[in-house]
Amino acid sequence: MAKPEVAVRRMNALASLACIVLALGLPSGALRADDLADLHSAVAFERSRAPAPRLERADFLAQPEISSAMLSPDGRHVAVLRGQQRGRSLWLLDTGDHRLRRLLASTDATQLAWSRDGRWLFLESARQVSKLALSGTGGSGVMLRLDGKDQRELAGVDPSQPAAVLMFEQVRAPGATTPSRYRLWRVSANGRRTLLHEDRRALLDFAIGPDGRLAFLRRVEGEHLSIVGRLPGQPWREVLRNEAMERASFLATSADGSNLLLIGDIGGDRRRLLRLDMDGQLHVLHADPEGLADLDDVVLDPRSQQPLIATYRSVVAANYALNPMHRRQLAVLRARLPGSELELSLGSERASPWLVRERGDRLQHARWHLFDPVAGTLREILAGLAGAPRLPGTALARKIPVAWRGSDGMRLHGFLSIPPGLDARRLPLVAAVHGGPWSQVRPGFSPATQFLVNRGYIVFEPNFRGSTGFGREYLFAARGDFGNGRVQADVEDGVRYLLARGIGDARRVGIAGVSFGGYSSLLGVTFSPELFRVGVAVVPPSDFGWTLRWATVNSDVSLDDAIPLASTLKTLSLDLDDSAAMARLSAQSPLANARQLTRPVLLMAGGRDQRVAIRSVVHYAAMLRSLGKPVSLYIDPEAGHGLDDPRSREAYFYLMETMLHRHLRGARPTPPGTELREQLRRNLRLAAEPLLPDGGARPPRTSQAKRAAE
Repeated sequence: MAKPEVAVRRMNALASLACIVLALGLPSGALRADDLADLHSAVAFERSRAPAPRLERADFLAQPEISSAMLSPDGRHVAVLRGQQRGRSLWLLDTGDHRLRRLLASTDATQLAWSRDGRWLFLESARQVSKLALSGTGGSGVMLRLDGKDQRELAGVDPSQPAAVLMFEQVRAPGATTPSRYRLWRVSANGRRTLLHEDRRALLDFAIGPDGRLAFLRRVEGEHLSIVGRLPGQPWREVLRNEAMERASFLATSADGSNLLLIGDIGGDRRRLLRLDMDGQLHVLHADPEGLADLDDVVLDPRSQQPLIATYRSVVAANYALNPMHRRQLAVLRARLPGSELELSLGSERASPWLVRERGDRLQHARWHLFDPVAGTLREILAGLAGAPRLPGTALARKIPVAWRGSDGMRLHGFLSIPPGLDARRLPLVAAVHGGPWSQVRPGFSPATQFLVNRGYIVFEPNFRGSTGFGREYLFAARGDFGNGRVQADVEDGVRYLLARGIGDARRVGIAGVSFGGYSSLLGVTFSPELFRVGVAVVPPSDFGWTLRWATVNSDVSLDDAIPLASTLKTLSLDLDDSAAMARLSAQSPLANARQLTRPVLLMAGGRDQRVAIRSVVHYAAMLRSLGKPVSLYIDPEAGHGLDDPRSREAYFYLMETMLHRHLRGARPTPPGTELREQLRRNLRLAAEPLLPDGGARPPRTSQAKRAAE
């Protein structure tokens, strides 16, 4: 059996090896035994840790003080945006003497970027892009407006010019609902504007050559996406056409501008670093050495725009250097920060320091460092701006990668978080299902997961088939079976796998989730009441097929750039025009099977939700109530799909904690403060049981729920 301290690392390696063995059609029984040994080792290691103290609910909701930090191309400065929605300030750190000074006391910018020459900062807000001169020669001010009649979007910094940005523009005729022209502009810091391209087709991506020439475009061709390119003096021609749901993100051109560097899964299963020649030939430059994960990001040289480091983040976070020099330097950095998730920015000079953003499953807020690649030294920076995290890492849970097989034999992946210092066999377990469903749970810190673990719950986060991050085969393996079928079975198979191995008390299992995760929660308590004792469903569809049809008309959701949502869904085996398939999905929905519900369920919704119609949540709640089912309903009339307001987030934590305490015999919730108590009294529309500490739960207010839906 592996030693506990290396169990997590071995589990990842074995999971990857198992995928390779399966692909070769070789026996996998021995690997399954090794996986189980490592799982038990990881659980035993958590049991050996000191138990965590009870932490304050509000501390799990604290936002980081630093919203963005960017290294200048020459590596001499780090620009920092400090603060969140209620006000930001701009700061500058000298990487030589580490002096920190404030440039702007207040700004509405949400993003920042450096000019290539390092003499300007570009600040983006919802209304405009501003420029800030660092040379002291003046010229700062508004660079371009983003809130005019034509839709404008900052597309990035021009890598070929000393100081310029690139902007997408959609031009609409008076009274028109769709654009008539799509434009790509270069806007220099001196105010000069240059039209680089105009097209009748939607522009999605581009690559600028070192000479400033627009070399490649990605645009919409009907219901397909096309990559077009051109050599100097020649017309545009199609280089490659993307197949359905193939992903491609342009990085840069090659040094001579004749080839395109991109991240994509074109021509393969997983996203890789690719080079596309002008004749349409694809070359793989880097893919996950473990054969498991999609490529997540690539670090580029800020001057040459050539790739230096590749990053993957599906089961564990991993960085791979693309040349021997950076490979040695990265190994030194890894030794300084073992087990951490590293986001890197490099300067253009060999001796330039690296900006390192350190994250981790037990690190509430990122830490920032400067790494000297020559001396191999590491220095933490920006601690004064970031402030101390409210949650001590020693009290938080490790995120353990776990693999299991679905009942049809498919190998699946997820994460397990266990309260330290406690016996896992005696603890309640909560399946926390991610939204999307075309999304994923990643390694790293999760406030909701850590909150539940701190309250004594094991949290299981499955990446069921249909999740992203593991390649196209994993994504398409759902085959549209999103009712009470294959996808839901993956979640439940994972729960039963853990219970059968002594992880969790089978008499105390709940299920919770947001959006599609909420839908999965409703499926769980409706069709598998012998497994799940309680459900928490936030902004949930009650009929997934109906919600998809509604979203194609009323929502801004787009799964594949500018391709119509209905066309993309068809590719994912969810043809909205297939009456038989839609009828089957509806027949398996929680709404159609409301009479079967016997377990208590909490519903939460936002009155301004543009993804899941509020009226559908209210209708489902009203139906459950009319049938005498144990349903509670909370509606924040001002919230959207994310329930992002801090008060709504705390209400979510409190109500979830209360429901799990009542039905899984977990920790008793901390009573709400005055503000939260009033929020709950105002927005709790139905309560099948007392959900406030004084036993008060407002009587059902069906008329108010209806008004919220309107």
